Amino acid sequence: MRILIRTVVCLGVALTPIVAAAQSSAAPTRTSTVSTTAETATIEAGIKLHDAGKFDEAIAKYEEVLKLSPANMTALYELAYSFAANKEFEKSLAAATRGTEYQSELLPMFYDLMGGAYDSMGEPQKAVDAYKRGIQIVPDAATLYFNMGVTYLESLKNPDEARRALEKAVALDPNQPEFHLMLGQVFQNGGYLTPALLAFSTYLILEPTGPRALSAYGFWRANLRGGIEMGAGASPDGQMRTPPSAAGARPAKLDEGDFRAFDAAIAQSQQTVIAEMDNGAEEMPPFLAHVNRLMTLLAARPADRSTFVGMFYLPFFTELKAKNFVEPLIYWSMQRAPVPGIREWIGAHQNEVREFVTWSRNYSWPKQ
Repeated sequence: MRILIRTVVCLGVALTPIVAAAQSSAAPTRTSTVSTTAETATIEAGIKLHDAGKFDEAIAKYEEVLKLSPANMTALYELAYSFAANKEFEKSLAAATRGTEYQSELLPMFYDLMGGAYDSMGEPQKAVDAYKRGIQIVPDAATLYFNMGVTYLESLKNPDEARRALEKAVALDPNQPEFHLMLGQVFQNGGYLTPALLAFSTYLILEPTGPRALSAYGFWRANLRGGIEMGAGASPDGQMRTPPSAAGARPAKLDEGDFRAFDAAIAQSQQTVIAEMDNGAEEMPPFLAHVNRLMTLLAARPADRSTFVGMFYLPFFTELKAKNFVEPLIYWSMQRAPVPGIREWIGAHQNEVREFVTWSRNYSWPKQ
């Protein structure tokens, strides 16, 4: 799932510190022009047509502006964006390439459109090269890293490079929920159980009620089960059944940290949940105890900043545990879950929830 950013129409396009910080000889040298009031009105009309699916009519509006003001980057970006939506990828590429010649705050978005156009035309390596050129000029453009990760994953079938690119995107813009969700899926598919759990947890903290929250919740609960499904309790001889994931499991991945003991603890703790529910317990008390046990273990790990997960996710959840936010984390993250009592608990604990959400929104993520 590629992310495209729609620019907000403004009266002018000015050189920003992002572009001024460029260190490459490929940095743009041409100067963009400021939109007049009339041009802004025409561009806004084009955006409304685009949003209504009338791409040809939107394109005509942008071309009307560019005919009189060829250095208007807002009109040029919207033109490239509408060409892409209309599946005219060669035209989108040409317009976006032209946009990279100008100094503007839209510069990373032009490179983003270039990468998307190349990928859509079946040239994913050229897409990666476009993203990298944009990153060279605008190194803090998180969306370029994200969409490069998507290309690595979906088109080039290279999950390791995708993971590295997505980690960079998350580090640059940790408040973008979709970055954590995509990284969590890459972790999950790559056999990184604990890193996936932490990424999905972060997504649910940031976006607990969005359109993809229910899917994220499903991934999250699956990771918290550690491969053990509900109902997989004691066998007739009284012994706990072997988790399905234990047979033929892939070798543990250690390059994001050694979580083998913690992964085993997830499965062991989940067995306790199953046993308690088999004995008649309601769902939430054993589940709360389960997550508390795991967060206690996680917080007790020695600090390790040699990996992305150790540097980025572990300090966040260690502080979360230290502030006694595990319970609000669980209820806040389960708002889309088909579990009774979630909204009632949130309504009855508004102060706790507010404190948790405020902390999470203001958390100081590591600087890149």
